[in-house]
Amino acid sequence: MKEEIRKFIIRTLMFGEGNLENDEQLFEKGTIDSMGFIKLLSFIEDKFNVHIDMSEVSMEKFATINDIEKIINEKLDK
Repeated sequence: MKEEIRKFIIRTLMFGEGNLENDEQLFEKGTIDSMGFIKLLSFIEDKFNVHIDMSEVSMEKFATINDIEKIINEKLDK
């Protein structure tokens, strides 16, 4: 799961360049902006067949790949 998220971010939001660690701060480093975040949410919902309500969305909850994986796993466990 982490690898799929990482590949999407690198390919789509980083234009295929660079590396990304699981604990790297995506917003603080400028890897993801508001438009990129919308693309990421759409990818997550489509790829992992989960729905993320806007009330659940915050920069803190989606700060790193580790955080994103945690949210997806919580959704899949419901």
